[in-house]
Amino acid sequence: MSRFAALALLCIASLLWACPPSPSAPADNLCAAPEDNTEVISQQGGLSVSQADFDAELSAIPERARARYQQDRERGELINRILLNKALFKKVKEEGLLDDPAVRNSARLAAEKAYVNALFKQLEATAVSDEAVQAHYEENKARFARPMARARHILVKDEQLATDLLSKIKAGDDFAALAEQHSEDRGSKQRGGELPWSTRDRWVKEFGDAAFGLEVNQVSELVKTKYGFHIIQLLEKRDRQPMEEVRPGIERLLSRNAVRDYREAVRGELGLPAPGAARAGKLPPNPHGAGKALKLPAPSKKSAAQPAAAGAAGNQTKSGSAAGK
Repeated sequence: MSRFAALALLCIASLLWACPPSPSAPADNLCAAPEDNTEVISQQGGLSVSQADFDAELSAIPERARARYQQDRERGELINRILLNKALFKKVKEEGLLDDPAVRNSARLAAEKAYVNALFKQLEATAVSDEAVQAHYEENKARFARPMARARHILVKDEQLATDLLSKIKAGDDFAALAEQHSEDRGSKQRGGELPWSTRDRWVKEFGDAAFGLEVNQVSELVKTKYGFHIIQLLEKRDRQPMEEVRPGIERLLSRNAVRDYREAVRGELGLPAPGAARAGKLPPNPHGAGKALKLPAPSKKSAAQPAAAGAAGNQTKSGSAAGK
């Protein structure tokens, strides 16, 4: 392929990334704006950018990064990018490269892939509904079982001081205030001694055993560890990770399963072997019969019920406190 042909393909692919064409769209009109959204928002060098152009380019950007393009500077940069793509595509047309068979074929394949990706995004959006996420969580509660506790403590090396502080707490003095004033754990004293959620094994054994043996709001007796003497108060306890904490992992799982199930349904409809079957010398016949159509499944709770390691989401990190190992 010539250098100009390669340039043409890059320009077309860039435009298709933002707005894939309809199957019937002419090759020189790959990104025509919809008739109901042609408001011109920028013009330069005989080229114009419509609101539809901007929206299409924005949709190709990961959703978490889109908010920044509401600011004038970033919005202007995106508009300039669209203008540059349009100028490059104009050069492609002037060179007559839209008639190059290799370029047209590559553009067609790129358009097909863009449509398939759009289909997958639609499947993923359906698969990760609140209902599907909740269903997966309820059906796989055992996978999210992870006893955790949240506590606060006061750490001092002097046993007599620890005994005096414990007496003050039992007499009604404020635990957080005493922690800020006396605790030698620099990682937690400014937070009134509070530690993040933790599993028992993330703390040194003596501390973990004592904390998990308390009732909520109960204060321990003195607990001796290699760091000194601790006074511990249990703030919260839970048996499993809450759904909102593991939701991102569940959503990723359901998205993958929805695309996989749909892809495999189409593979079965065509009678195609599983990936790697040809290399293994295994080419099973079409289980549905040659040419027999298979109704493609809509995303459902079937995907949600797949046993998977979504529970790995939300892994606890070390607190950096003296209570940790």
